[in-house]
Amino acid sequence: MTLSRQVIVVALSVSCICLLATFNATPETVLWLDNIHWFATITACLTLATLGYFRANPAHRPCKRWFVIGTFVYFTGGLLWIFEVLSDQTTFPAHSDIFYPLMGPCLIVGFVVALRSQLSRAKTLAFTIDALSFSVAVIGYILISYLPKATEVSALELTVLTAYPASMLSAALVSLLLIPYLRPTGLRPWLMLSAGLSLLGICWMQWNLNALNHTPQTSLWINYGFSAADILIGAGLYGWQVRIAKNVSYHRQCRRLRSWIPVLAFVFSISSLMLIWWQSGPHPYAYHIAIGSVTAILIFATIRQSILLRESERLLHAEKRLAEKELEYQQLSRHDPLTHLPNRLAMLNLLEHAIIGAASESGMVALMMIDLKHFQSINDSFGHKTGDLFLIETAHRLQYIAHDCGELGRVHGDKFALIITRRKTDAELVHLAHNLCKIVHKPVMIENHELMLDACIGISLYPRDGNNSEQLARNANTALSHAKRSSQHLFLFYSKEQTKQAQNRFKLDVQLRKAIRRQEFFLQFQPIFCLDKQTPRMVKIEALIRWRNYKGDIIPPAEFIPYAEQSGLILPLGEWLIAEAFRRLSDLTNHGAQSVGLSINISPRQFRDHGLPLRIAQQLKQHAISPARITLEITESAVFEHEEQALEMLKQLKAIGVRISLDDFGVGNSSLFKLKHLPIDELKIDRAFMVDVPESSADSEIVSTIVKTAGILGISVVVEGVETQAQLDFLRQTGCDCIQGFLLGKPMHIEDIHALLPDAMTTDRPATKEALM
Repeated sequence: MTLSRQVIVVALSVSCICLLATFNATPETVLWLDNIHWFATITACLTLATLGYFRANPAHRPCKRWFVIGTFVYFTGGLLWIFEVLSDQTTFPAHSDIFYPLMGPCLIVGFVVALRSQLSRAKTLAFTIDALSFSVAVIGYILISYLPKATEVSALELTVLTAYPASMLSAALVSLLLIPYLRPTGLRPWLMLSAGLSLLGICWMQWNLNALNHTPQTSLWINYGFSAADILIGAGLYGWQVRIAKNVSYHRQCRRLRSWIPVLAFVFSISSLMLIWWQSGPHPYAYHIAIGSVTAILIFATIRQSILLRESERLLHAEKRLAEKELEYQQLSRHDPLTHLPNRLAMLNLLEHAIIGAASESGMVALMMIDLKHFQSINDSFGHKTGDLFLIETAHRLQYIAHDCGELGRVHGDKFALIITRRKTDAELVHLAHNLCKIVHKPVMIENHELMLDACIGISLYPRDGNNSEQLARNANTALSHAKRSSQHLFLFYSKEQTKQAQNRFKLDVQLRKAIRRQEFFLQFQPIFCLDKQTPRMVKIEALIRWRNYKGDIIPPAEFIPYAEQSGLILPLGEWLIAEAFRRLSDLTNHGAQSVGLSINISPRQFRDHGLPLRIAQQLKQHAISPARITLEITESAVFEHEEQALEMLKQLKAIGVRISLDDFGVGNSSLFKLKHLPIDELKIDRAFMVDVPESSADSEIVSTIVKTAGILGISVVVEGVETQAQLDFLRQTGCDCIQGFLLGKPMHIEDIHALLPDAMTTDRPATKEALM
C-alpha cells in the first residue's frame, strides 16, 4: 500500500472510531472526539498535498506549491481553533479566523499559475474574469442568505462569516472552470477536489447560519462533513495534475463550453439571488447586492469578451501570416532557392505528368541527368560562395540551351535534370547533349577566377527505358554514373547492360563487406630478383592479396580491388594486408631470411590517409623489422594527382626509414624531370612496356632509356612482366637492377617462398631457371 493510501486509511479510521464513540459520549467527550478527528483529517490533507508536490512533474510544481501553502494555512487555522476551543476562548473573530479562509485564495492562485503555464496571457485573463464572475455570484448568494439574520452583526464579523464559505465555494467553482480550459485527461482528482471544497463551503455556511440563528452551531453531519471534506481535498490535491487529453471531440466540447461560461455565470447569479430573495424575504440591502452582483457579472462578461475578441483578431492575423508562410514554404519546397529552378520533388511530379501525357498520345519523354565533374574542387579551392555563383551561371547557360525543348531543374548539389517532351530522335538528343556539354565547358569568370568544368550526361527514354518516373530517373542516373567513369564519353544513353553492371557492383559490395567480416582473404607473395650476379638472386617479395569466397571460388583482384578503392573498403583491406604481410615477413626472418625485403602496394585512398605513417611505424615496432627492408609501392596517379600533399606524405614515410617505389611507371602522367624532386628509391616499370621486348626496337629503347636515366638519378629499377629468357638477357645487358615475372617466380604461398631463400638456393638446389620456378 502506498504512503498516500496509508494516510487516507488512517484518517478515515480515526474519523470512524470517533463517530462510533460519539453515540454514547458526554458533550465534553464529544468535543474532544471532534477535535481529534478534525486534527487527523487536516493533518492528512496537508500530508497528501505535500506528497502530491514531491511526486509532481517539475513543470507542475509551481502550482502545487500554492496547494501546499493553502493546506498549511488551513492546518494552522485548525490547530489554533483546537487551542481556542480547549482554552474556552470565545472571542470572534479569533486568530484561527485569519487562517481558515486563506486556503481558498491560495488554491485559486495555484489554479491560475497552472493555467498560465499552458495557455496564453489573454486566455488566462479571460479565465480569471470568469472566476471573478462566479465568485461575485457566490458572494452575493451568501450575503443575501446572511443579511436577513445579521442585523446584530458588525461589518467585520459579517465579512469573516462570508469569507469562510465564499473562499471554499469559489475555489470549488474555479476548479470546475479549469476543466474546459485545460482539458485534463484524468478528471477524478479534479472532481474530488471540487467536491471537497464544495462540501467544506456548505458546512461552513451552515455553521455560520446556525450561529446567526442563535441555534447550536455543531451537528453530527456538519462535524463529520468537515472531516470528509478535508480527506476529499487532500486526495484531490495529491492526484491533481495537468495532463491534456488527446481526444479531439473532447477538446471541441470543452471549447464550446468555454463560450457559454459568461452566460452560465449570469444565469447562476440571477437564479440564485432570486431564489434566496424569494425564500428569505426582502432586505434593505438585498436589492442593492443583487443589482450590484448582476452588474459586476455583466461588466466582467463584457471585459472578457473584448479580451477574447482581441485574442481572436490576433489569432486571425497569425493564421493569415501562417497561410502566407505556408504558401511561401510551398514555393520553396518546389523550387531550388539558389537557382530558382524546380527542385527534385517538382521535377519528379513534372516527369510523372509528362509520362502520363506521352502515354495518352503515344509520345516519348527523354530525361537527361546532368552532373558537373569535379565540382567539389571549386568549393574546396575557392569556397562555397564561389561554388554557388558557378552553379547559378551554369543554370543560366543550361536554360539558354534547354528553354525551347524542355523543363530544366536542379535535383541535387551540382546535378541538374532536363525533361524533354517534344519528340526527338536519338541523333537530335545527341546533338542537344553535345551542346549542353559544350556550353558548360566554356570558362566562367567569378571573382577574378577563371573556372572551367566538364559536364556528364545520362539519358533515358520513355517508354523504351522505363514506364514511370522512378524507373526513368533511376536509369538516367545509371547512365550518368557510367558516363562519369568513362574516359571517352561525356554523355551516354541508358542500356540494360548498365543496370546489370550496377547490380553486379551492388552485389560485389555486399559480398566484399561480408568477406571482410568473415576474413576470407589471404596473401600470396611474388619474388623479386636482383640481377647483380650471374644467377638471379631473390632480394624481396611482393605481398599480393587474394580472395577465396565462402563457396571456395577465387575472385581475381582485378574484379574487386578497383571497386574496393572506389567504395572505401580498400582501407580496412589495406590495413589487414599490411599487418598480415609484416607477420609473414617476421616468420621468414625467424627462419633465417634476415636480408629478404617486403614490397607492399599502397592504394591511392590509403596514400591519402594521414594515419598511414603511424600504422606503418607501429607494425615495424611490433614485429621488430628494420624499416629498410620495407618497400611501399605507390602508383603514379596517387603521387601526381595532388603533388603537394603527396610530397608531404612521402617525406613522412621516408622519415620512418622505409623505401618508396613508384609503381606502374610510364603509363601515367609522370616524367623523368619530376623524379628529381620526389624522395623515391625505386621505379617499377609497367609490364606493358615488356610485352614486345626485345622484338620491338621502340619499346626496347624506351625501357633502356628509363633504366639508364634512373641510374643517373640514383634510383633503382624493377621491371615487371618478365616472362621469357630473351627479356631477361636484354634487361641484364641494359643494367637493370631487379626483375619480377613468371619466368622466375609466380605468386605463391609463403611456404613456397622458403624454398627460394638464399641458403636453399646455394646449398639444396642447383641455380637453374627450373629450380627457380
